[in-house]
Amino acid sequence: MDLPRSAVVGPRNGEGGLSQSLRPIDMHQARLHAIKVSSRPFGWGPLNIERREEPRAGREFFPAGTTEHLIFVRLTDYYVKRESNGQMTEGQYLAGQVSVHPACIPIRWEWKSKLNFLVMTLAPDFLDGIAERTFGAAAAPVQLWHEDGRHDPLINNVAAALLRELLARDAATRAFIESLATVLGVHLIRYYAQSPLTKSESTPVHRAVSAAVDFIREHYAEEVTLAEMAKAAGISPFHLTRIFKKSLGMSPHQYLIEVRVHSANALLAAGTDHPSLAEVAAAVGFSDQSHLTRQFKRILGTTPKKARR
Repeated sequence: MDLPRSAVVGPRNGEGGLSQSLRPIDMHQARLHAIKVSSRPFGWGPLNIERREEPRAGREFFPAGTTEHLIFVRLTDYYVKRESNGQMTEGQYLAGQVSVHPACIPIRWEWKSKLNFLVMTLAPDFLDGIAERTFGAAAAPVQLWHEDGRHDPLINNVAAALLRELLARDAATRAFIESLATVLGVHLIRYYAQSPLTKSESTPVHRAVSAAVDFIREHYAEEVTLAEMAKAAGISPFHLTRIFKKSLGMSPHQYLIEVRVHSANALLAAGTDHPSLAEVAAAVGFSDQSHLTRQFKRILGTTPKKARR
């Protein structure tokens, strides 16, 4: 694919060199053919969302990165390779999984099939402001790290809420979006950033719980046992259950169910490809549709069928 014109500016005849001829690209100006729904025309400010579809295999390169932080939510399974900062990741990622890509970092993607995804963009200066107000001056500027193929119920829920707001805008929309932007910003700082906060507050208990959470997020669509979670955390099943509940207010199994339900909700909220409820249930790890419906209603207070409307 050709490099988007908006990524290339300035001199091209050698004056100033390549580093001065490139600047970060605005994501909403890139690959316009792929945009199906966008909040950009409505002036939402620091947080926006787009639903995009790439019709076929392809590749893209942003040599100076993007002006905003990118948070992707996959709506279908697909294979992607990503290169950035001298690191390369690739693999088959599942619907509902998220990726985080920091602003102003060169990045290259290559994909092997049709893509269907949501992308949220968050302004770096807004995130830095949240860090300073919430965690103190030492937490800014925020240095996000790349994350690929992670399951994150909160990010899925924020994306689903933004999509619903696009369909039902009113006088309260701006205040609602600002609230979601703050929630998302604090979450990114806590779990996707290198900062004095995350380094100083790390303890053996926090590390064990975090390892178990990461294991659940990576394997939620599979049959996951408590013993496997405990092995990933490096402690006994009894000890994991005790500290997990103390830290998060629920057992590891309850957290696994929450992850599956919120992943299913994100798939249903996207409203694309119209998979059956049985297919959604299987995709997120439930044994059947009735199991999905029962847990969905218990956690979210509604049924999958109603959530899809």
